[in-house]
Parts: sequence; C-alpha cells; structure tokens
Amino acid sequence: MRTVGIGLASGVSAEEVLAAVDAVLPDPRAPVRLATLDTRAGEPGLVAAAARRGWALTGHPASRLARVAVPTPSAGVAARVGTPSVAEAAALVEGGSLLVPKTVHGRVTVALAVPPPHPLVPGGPLTPRTAPAVLQPTGLRLAGRAVVVVGGGTRAHRAVAGLQDAAAVVTVVAPEVTPALEALATAGALTWHPRHYGPGDLRGAWFAVAASGDPAVDAAVAREAERERVFCASDDPAAGAVLPATGRIGDLVVAVHDAGSAERATDVRDAVLAAMTDGLLPVAAPTTARGTVVLVGGGPGDPGLITVRGRQALAHAEVVVADHLAPQSLLASLPPEVEVIDASKLPRGRSMAQEQINDLLVTHARAGRRVVRLKGGDPFVYGRGMEELQACAAAGIPVEVVPGITSAIAVPALAGIPVTHRGLTHEFVVVSGHLPPGHPQSLVGWTALARLRGTIVVLMGVDTAPAIAATLVEHGRAPETPVAIVSDGSTPTQRTVRTTLADLPRTIAETAVRPPAVWVVGEVVSLAT
Repeated sequence: MRTVGIGLASGVSAEEVLAAVDAVLPDPRAPVRLATLDTRAGEPGLVAAAARRGWALTGHPASRLARVAVPTPSAGVAARVGTPSVAEAAALVEGGSLLVPKTVHGRVTVALAVPPPHPLVPGGPLTPRTAPAVLQPTGLRLAGRAVVVVGGGTRAHRAVAGLQDAAAVVTVVAPEVTPALEALATAGALTWHPRHYGPGDLRGAWFAVAASGDPAVDAAVAREAERERVFCASDDPAAGAVLPATGRIGDLVVAVHDAGSAERATDVRDAVLAAMTDGLLPVAAPTTARGTVVLVGGGPGDPGLITVRGRQALAHAEVVVADHLAPQSLLASLPPEVEVIDASKLPRGRSMAQEQINDLLVTHARAGRRVVRLKGGDPFVYGRGMEELQACAAAGIPVEVVPGITSAIAVPALAGIPVTHRGLTHEFVVVSGHLPPGHPQSLVGWTALARLRGTIVVLMGVDTAPAIAATLVEHGRAPETPVAIVSDGSTPTQRTVRTTLADLPRTIAETAVRPPAVWVVGEVVSLAT
C-alpha cells in the first residue's frame, strides 16, 4: 500500500488535506495510508479527511522521523518540530521509495511513497530477461487510473482509443500529435504535454504505452517502466507488455495475442468477430433478451450495408417480421427454426395492415420470443417504426431501435451523387412523394420546396413524379434543373437515369422506371461521373 506523508499547519480543513492528497495520487480511489508527525495526527481536518476516505492515519515521533534519509531536508523544519522532514520522512518511515517528492499545496505539504519490493523480487526487473516468450493474457481495469502514452502518431492514437474505452486517465507525451488526439486534448478528454519524452514521465502511472516510432525513445520508456515497476506496452523487446489485437461486440471484448506475428493475431480476431456477428459461434451469448422486439434498419438493400448491430440481432432472432425492401439474402441465411413472417407493403398492391404487424410483434414477444422487425433503410425514415415502437411500449414490451442507412442518402451516394457539396448546396430535403401535390392528406409544402436552392430527394415518388415536377417548376424551380432517378439502389440491378425537371415525366415513361426508386433534384446531380 502506498503511503502519503503529510505536513500541515494548525487549523487546516479536511478539504485542504484531500485536495493536496488527490493532487499526488494517480487514482484518488486507490488504497493509501496517511502518516504524519505525532503532534499533528490529532488535527481535526486531517482526522476528518482520513475518515471520509477510510484511510488509516498514523503519527510518528519526531525522533523516529529524524532518522529517515530524505532528499530535501530542512534545517528550519528541524528547528521548529525536531525533524528535518515531516512529509517525506513520514512517507518513507516504513521503507520504500518516493514516487512523488515533497510538494506544497497551500498549508499542506505532501509526499507519496511506494512500498519496498517484495522479498521474492529483490529489486530486480519486474519481468526477468530469461522469461520465455509466452504472453500471459490479462484484462486490466484501468478506469480512473493514470496511463501514459509516449508518442503522438497513428499507433499512439489507436492505443489512446482503447484506453479511453477503458475509462483510463490518459496523458500523452509527444512534441506533435494527430489532429484527432489534439481535438481530444482540447476537449479535456486527455492531457497532452507537447514535448519530447523525459525521465520521470512515467511517475505515478499504472500502465504505459511506448509508441513514439523512435526505437531509442521507446527503449528508454521501456527501461524506465522496468525501474518504476510499471507495465509498458511496446514493440521494444525489453517492454513488459504487448497490446493484443482487440475487437468489441457489446460488452464482450475479443483479444488475440501472437508473440510471433501481429498480422496473424489480427486475422484471427477478425475471423472470430465475423463469426460472432453472424451467429456462427455457439459460445456467443445472445445479445438480445427473450420477450423483446428489435426494430432493425436493413439499409438500402445490399446485405453488406446492414449495421453490425443489425446482424447481431438477426443472428439471435427467433422470429423475423420482414418487409420486401429489407435485404432478402439475409433471410435466406437464417437457421430453419427461425420463423420468417412476410410483412411486405407493395406499392398500389398487396399489403399487410400496420395494425396486424403491430399485433404480430406484441404477440410473439409476449410468448417469450426474440423478435426482429427487419425493414429497409432506416426504421424511422418513412418506415412507420415509431408506430411499432409505440404499440410495443403500450403492451409493456421492451424495444430496441437499430438505425439503418437510409436510402435517401445511400442510394444517391452509390450512384455517385452527393446530396451536399461545398460551394454548391448547403441544404438537402428528404420528402415522401407517395401523395401528389394538392392531395388533401399531403403534409408536404411543395410550394416552399420549390423556392429552395438545395437538393431535394424524393422517396416513394415514381407514380407521382409528373405532378411533383410540374408543381416545383410552377413555383420557381428552373425547368432545366438536373434530375437523377436511381432504381433498385444498392442491388445488382441498380440503374441510374438522368434527365431534367421539365423532362422527368417523359423520361420515366420512356425508360419504364418502376419502384423502388429514389430521384434527386439539384445541381449535385451534375457532379456524378
């Protein structure tokens, strides 16, 4: 256990004591003991501070403290209290070495010492040089603990990302860092010392990463880590740790070590994660509880464009209620025991009523099944996902929403059309065209849309395209405005037809465009190659 030696003036408050101690502790929650001069051990502020944290408090006679060798003795202190040091001597009185020398914080002086080496490891290196090249896999709980990363390049950036996932208190030492690391430092998510590494930078750290890219610097960091008994991850053979290839699925972390090949470790990690995502590993616990509903956005149609979380939910589903616009090949890959219910709504054709879909979700979830509602695009973009969520919530069924890639953005992108472009458009609007302008149930302000200069993306608007185009031109949009119609987006039969707003009705008729199709209005259409 570490010892904090304390010297303090009479009348110091508990808050002053705790602030001074916390300033030198790598982790304020770590177990420590307080030590001071016996004549000060009864100070109310010191006693209260120790009681709040549950720390032991010991007072030592001046005669005993005077026999402790310290780096900064003071004749003035010796004349006043009978020992040349209080804080450092009290920290070292039981042996060990100073981790933080005497520092003054207002009316409180503190020093931090670590205990002496265990007798079975008599001052030698923490990892013997003769140890075999076999890695011991260990999970580190670094939340709230100080970690030092030496280096500011991409390797350091990757290390910091993992450390932040672990809620470590990260300090980066490097003269320059990547823009992402600089942004984290500016936001206060880490501490950046913009200078070269120097001896003592690992003081107080629980873990270190040497990723400077300079072998000499990384070797020096590894050597200091050995002296300070801090595990250090580095490519340097003297370092005491190696970072594994890692991946995360929910709360589960996959870490793969290979002492001989980092590339092979990465390949194994990727294979394990892919198998877990697809539900091929029987050891993977279900990520979705029974008696629940997951609303999954399947993306624009290509099965490779569903999210990882969406694939996970499907892999553990017992019932899948699917639309015809959802990636159909994903249904073919489901195990035979999974019940698949076709809830398609064909344009101007056969359609399952929304109330019936809601009842199916609730009924199967109440029977204790894991239900996935698989939709095309995003469930909350013209997908009636909120109605389904509300129906489940009213029945007391837990619901998770897994967003999907909406076809309003993805399909134009796959056709080489950006919905925004610097210097060309600062806005884009996604609108449903299932009702024509002037329809009494339409909620779209077509007149206002016609006055916009930006991009308009129309979904479910093949049959109503002539009326929409005429209204846009009538109320201000130029007839020669470029238009692109992308049908069967993201599938092998994807097709793009280019025209203008004035010629849109004729183009749709001549090229026999059929749903599903997305059409885009605006100058961004001209950017497509």
